Amino acid sequence: MRSRRNGFTAAIITAACLLGLTACAGTDTTEEKYTSPNFNTEVVTEAGKPGATESTEDPDVVPSELSTGEPVKTSDLETDVSTNTTIAGSYENGDYYNPFIGLAIKSDSSWRLYGAAEVAEVTGLTEDEVNDLWYGVVSPYSVKTMTCAIAYKKSTGSNLIVSYINPKLYYMQNMSAREYLELSAREYPDVIVQNMDYLGQTFASATFPEIEGDGRRIQFAIRKSDLIILLTYTLQGDDTIDDAADHVTRLLVE
Repeated sequence: MRSRRNGFTAAIITAACLLGLTACAGTDTTEEKYTSPNFNTEVVTEAGKPGATESTEDPDVVPSELSTGEPVKTSDLETDVSTNTTIAGSYENGDYYNPFIGLAIKSDSSWRLYGAAEVAEVTGLTEDEVNDLWYGVVSPYSVKTMTCAIAYKKSTGSNLIVSYINPKLYYMQNMSAREYLELSAREYPDVIVQNMDYLGQTFASATFPEIEGDGRRIQFAIRKSDLIILLTYTLQGDDTIDDAADHVTRLLVE
């Protein structure tokens, strides 16, 4: 159990640190909390739609070669998920949809998504603070780091964390996604950061060496609308990145 918790902690700390600064995942707000959140308080702008990605410096892009599920169309969902959802995305029938990234995470018998109470436990926030971030009471532009979703494989402890980093609040407003990963990898001389075609978009990607008790970490980062979106896969035991990525797919906004 300890190794699983450590894997969560390591991934969250990685997503929350820049230049040795620990991120604060919440902020004070005078806004009244919603009693019935509806994911419609902060809309995804035209600039934040999938495909409106800020370009990276290196034109060379390699294929990820990862298996992914079939793309999901928003028009095929029973519950409407559109660009009117919050930047954090939304949960529908146990699955997670995020038009801001163009990402869907499908739960199954092996992998499931954490609810607000479980995310609060592993991030050190309260359940109210997590809900405030998810439901748009607190904007991702007003916090350093925001945890949007955690997918978890109970049998092994492997997980995927979707988080946003706001470089402006680290006084590094112009930092690219690739620069963020290069900074994260500065203590690992053998780690190579490269541009990768993943989920139909260009992400910066890095694979980190295994750390005993913390698993193996693979990260994908992309910058959109002044935020760095970070997908962190932490693998335990015999789990592979292909197995973990197989339940993650593109979300096609229609």
